[in-house]
Order: sequence, then structure tokens, then C-alpha cells
Amino acid sequence: MSEKKILSFEKIGYTKDVPEASDLDNFETISVKIKSGETITLYRNKLEKEEFDEISDFSKSWNIFNSHLD
Repeated sequence: MSEKKILSFEKIGYTKDVPEASDLDNFETISVKIKSGETITLYRNKLEKEEFDEISDFSKSWNIFNSHLD
């Protein structure tokens, strides 16, 4: 995976490091393998998830699409 893809994870709240005084149970983790074969673990705080905007919310687009079929 390229550095560009990792940056896209960082845009939605993932970080490479967990703050020292944090409980790991409050974080969700994903493991990403980059092109060199190295595995990087990314963390995101479960309590600080960003809400999706209308562009990211596919269900609204799907409902509009279906309404045009009728």
C-alpha cells in the first residue's frame, strides 16, 4: 500500500501512534501492509469518529437514484 493510501486513512481519523495515557480498548485498529512488506498498525479512537457528510453517505444517493426509476 502506498503512502498516499495511508494518508487517506489519516484523513478519517487513524493515527500511527496511540497517546501514552490512553486505553487500547478505546481504539479500533487496522493493520496495513505497505509495498516493502512492512505491516503498519493504525489506530482510531472509537469515541472520536467523524460523522459522514452527505457525499460519503451512499444511502441518500441510492434513495435518490431509486426515486428517479419510478
